[in-house]
Amino acid sequence: MKTIKNLFAATRLKQEFADRRNKLYRVAYSWCHNTALADDLVQETMLKAMKKADSLRDQATLDTWLYRILLNNWHDYLRVQGRNVELFDVGDDSQPEHVDNYQQSQIVGRVRSSIERLPMSLREVVTLADFAGFSYAEIAEIVDIPIGTVMSRLFRARQNLKKQLLDLAGEGKIPVKLLRVK
Repeated sequence: MKTIKNLFAATRLKQEFADRRNKLYRVAYSWCHNTALADDLVQETMLKAMKKADSLRDQATLDTWLYRILLNNWHDYLRVQGRNVELFDVGDDSQPEHVDNYQQSQIVGRVRSSIERLPMSLREVVTLADFAGFSYAEIAEIVDIPIGTVMSRLFRARQNLKKQLLDLAGEGKIPVKLLRVK
């Protein structure tokens, strides 16, 4: 009976991981700007999570636990590649661009390039907050820093992004319409 119970638990946990895969991928891509690397990071995260599933004490902390594994994998990759890894955006040419979406794609591209220019410590925090939707406390746990540091890094990252985007708007490249995202 215990074997059947463990089998159902493993199947349920595997489904939980699969449900979170796309969100993990988006965050990983925002860090590395490389589709293949982001996919590798997420795959490695899933593999490690499945191997260490018994170490998850509380199912409610599954998201924080998975993102911590993802962040550790990212840091491991950077450590292996060296601190001065040149990151660049690989565009997806498989999807046709429509005239209606042109302006939006330009804005998204500018935001992505602005995020790419942020220092890694700021980029990690802003993507976890604004892309993944984590609270300050969850980010502090994932990144393993005090909550005050999360708040200050997030503030600096958003100020930096705002300045960069306003500079682009001043050059006439994008229309000015900044909204506060919570």
